[in-house]
Amino acid sequence: MIIFYILIFFAALPIIAYLLGQRTNNKGIILGYSILIFSFCLIAFTSKFALFGTVNKQILTNKINEEIFVDSRISQEYLKEMESILDSEEIKVWTISLISKSINIGKLNSAESLIAFSEKFFVTNDEKVIFYGLYTNLRDIKFPKFKDSNFKIHQDSEVPCRINTAEIQLFIMNGPEIPIAKQEFEDIQNVLLTNADSIIPGFDLASAILNDERIEFEINLICKESIEEFYIKNLTILNQNTTSYSYKIGLNEWLKKSQEL
Repeated sequence: MIIFYILIFFAALPIIAYLLGQRTNNKGIILGYSILIFSFCLIAFTSKFALFGTVNKQILTNKINEEIFVDSRISQEYLKEMESILDSEEIKVWTISLISKSINIGKLNSAESLIAFSEKFFVTNDEKVIFYGLYTNLRDIKFPKFKDSNFKIHQDSEVPCRINTAEIQLFIMNGPEIPIAKQEFEDIQNVLLTNADSIIPGFDLASAILNDERIEFEINLICKESIEEFYIKNLTILNQNTTSYSYKIGLNEWLKKSQEL
């Protein structure tokens, strides 16, 4: 782009010399046309909305693809150039494509740098879901051991009554009040929570285990016959040596909810 500005400067020199000549006629017309032509060239070749921007975009795409091919972190120069020639919507489309490509061919360093760069452009809730989905795909490839992380209630667990409806939620201790997993059930022997039970992609069991978090599980249960309600809360400490957890509930652990009058 700097080279183009230099060329514009040298191209303008003869016109400037002509305009400065004492015997030059129609200086206003020549100056006006010159400004129009040079302005058109600047807009056409250098602006974000350039008419010939596809050439610049293709050149930049080739540069980034070369870095992805060798699995290097995308250079700041190329990322800044991306911001200069693309609008925010185009950047989102580009980064989704480039990140997906990097992950699919196993170029994780490139994918990681693109994810770090692009996060600020995904603003709305729907866009964040797409972004976290990309992050989760990268994490699962980078740490495949945690892809099948799970938490289950032991099949010999006891319940205070026949279940009408029940729900289990897992929370990070001292974390946001958003469950990392949530599931409704009618048979406690079939309770198995996985990463797929998360509300937000990437904010799940695998993420909690990778960070050695403590989780609190909470179960709310409504009985079938009496419509009585019971609940249980307990803590489980996670660590990276285990990706499958099981908890056996004793009958004495259930607490009855007080009925509102």
